Formats: sequence, C-alpha cells, structure tokens
Amino acid sequence: MRICFLAPANSAHIKKWSKYFVSKGYEVHIVSFTNGETPGTTVHFIDAGVDTDSDDGKKLRYLLMAGRVRKIVSQISPDVINVHYATSYGTVAAIAGIKNYILSVWGSDIFVFPNKSPLHKLLLEYSLRKADFLFSTSQAMADEANKYTNKHFYITPFGVDTELFSPTKRTRCDNDFVIGTVKGLSPVYGIDYLVKAVALVHSEHPEIPIKLRIAGKGPDAEKLRVLANNCGIDDITTWLGFISQERAAEEWANMDLAVIYSAGMESFGVSAVEAQACACPVIISDVPGLMEATKPGVTSLVVPRKDAKALAEAIACLYYDKKKRSELGTNGRNFVIDSFEYKRCFERIEALYGTLQRKKRGSALE
Repeated sequence: MRICFLAPANSAHIKKWSKYFVSKGYEVHIVSFTNGETPGTTVHFIDAGVDTDSDDGKKLRYLLMAGRVRKIVSQISPDVINVHYATSYGTVAAIAGIKNYILSVWGSDIFVFPNKSPLHKLLLEYSLRKADFLFSTSQAMADEANKYTNKHFYITPFGVDTELFSPTKRTRCDNDFVIGTVKGLSPVYGIDYLVKAVALVHSEHPEIPIKLRIAGKGPDAEKLRVLANNCGIDDITTWLGFISQERAAEEWANMDLAVIYSAGMESFGVSAVEAQACACPVIISDVPGLMEATKPGVTSLVVPRKDAKALAEAIACLYYDKKKRSELGTNGRNFVIDSFEYKRCFERIEALYGTLQRKKRGSALE
C-alpha cells in the first residue's frame, strides 16, 4: 500500500504515523509546507514562503499551492491519502480537487479557528464537506466538529509507545516531591495556574519539599518565568525548554506527580497518556479531552479548571497520600496499555485505510 500524508513533515505526530506505516512495509510520502525528514519516507517539500507561526493572513498563501499539491499527489498515485489539519492542508486538498481522501482534525482547527470570524467558519465547513472520511483523535473533538458537519467521525486516538514511555525510565532516589508538566507554554494549557498552585503549596506547606519542572516552548515562556519569580518559586522551578520524546519519557517517569491543567478546550490529552504510561499519577482539569484520556478517580484526579487554590489542595493531598499516588500510577499504566498502546491505535487506523481502499474499488463502506 502506498500512503500519502498532506501534513507538516516536521511534526512529531506525523513522524509517529510515518514510523508505524514504514515499519509495516508500506511506501510513505509526505507532501508538506514545512521541511523535515522522517526515516523511510519521501518528503515532497513545497516552499510557500510561510512558516508554522505565521498568521492566518499569510497562510492564505497555502491556497495558492493547490495546483502543485494536486500534481504531486497525482504523480505519487497513492492508495490512501490522509490529510492532516482541517483548515490549512484540508482546505488546500479541497481546493485542489483531490478525490477519495481522509481528513484528520487536530484541535485548534476545530476549537479555535471557526470562532475567529464567519469566513473562518465557512472555510472549516468547506474543508469538512469535501473530505470522504473524517478522523478525530477523541470523541470530545468529534462532538465539537459536528457543529460544522453532520458526517461521521472515526475515533483514532493518539497512541503512545509503552516501551519508550515506561516507569523503568525512573532514575531518581532523592526525597524531593517533584511535580511538573510537558506542554506548550501558551495560555490555553493553564501553566500559569500550575505556577500559582505550586507557590501556594510552597507557602502554606513549607514542610513539603516540592520542586517544579516545566518542559515546553511557546509564546508565554517569558511571562511564566516572570510569574514564577514574582510568586517566589524561581529557586524551586526548572525550565527545560523544548525536549525530545525520549527526554519527555524520562521526565514523566521521574516525576512524583504530573499536572496537565488546561484552562480551555483540548482535543486530546496526549501528555496525560504519556505520563500515565510512565506510571506517574496525574491531576487534570475538567476538560473533556483530558477526561477522555484518563480514567477520572482511577488514574487521575480532576480539578475544576482555572482554580489555582483547588489545584494546590489536590497537590498537597496527593503528597500526603503516597498510597493513593501509587494506586493512580499503577492504574494509569494499565489503562494506557489497554486503551492507548501505540500499535493497537495504529492497527485501527490501518484497518480503516483498508476500508477506504475497498470503497475506491467500489465496495460498500462497512
């Protein structure tokens, strides 16, 4: 089977998709507006003169590349075309007139993009309408996307490599209480509430040897550093910047508690899945995408979003209840193995690709 992704070649998620299908012996091509390399794949880079951080106005240049995209896809002649991200690559695929393709929605294209203006909403509706199949990483995101289409979504959650993300990566032997997160440093992920909550714990429970570790990059990086300093926890906070998947696995495994406390909508809590795979207990906010990625009360504690005091209380509670932390961690690891193991998730996607192939040959959709 020859597979073509229309997607950013430098994305960690696309690298994961490509790695799996290459390992299965498939021929994989990526048509991308960002340059990148993935072992075993052929990347067809189209320089639109726009980077991933550009505003929507500049990204309209993507639409001018529709003809080139159509030509490249025609030359590849793939058995399966999977377009990722509804409102950039998805819109280009629709304008290019590509036939028989799958569209995978990612998150901000559903939760943020259509709320910007009536034009943004129309572009999303157009993109969803033109796709033959629709994939979503969570039911929560599919429910949101169904505000803009009545089509069926196949749920294809992000799986994690449970050999990479494993409690065996733990190397710490000190008595510190290490908590943290691995997320983008932007307002939607609620890192500011985590910083404030840790400051409250540090102030109200000086007996707790708490240490905070934050990995990630984003527009709020400097603002969050200033906040930590103003809150008096600069000396117990470590800023790791952007880290690799391998480093992320080590970080989660060496934390005593993971906090994934998004302040707004989140498509799926892949960070929560990674932390649970490492047998790290997690605290999440009451965001549907995060609650779908954990088993509330069994693998995670749920705290109302945007409530630093409640988050601080949950952190202190788990510090004093080591048995509860251990139970959450063990349950989390088992939950991920049963529900989000990397190979099982991609086996489902692989089966869905087979369904699309049968449809192209004139078979009825199962």
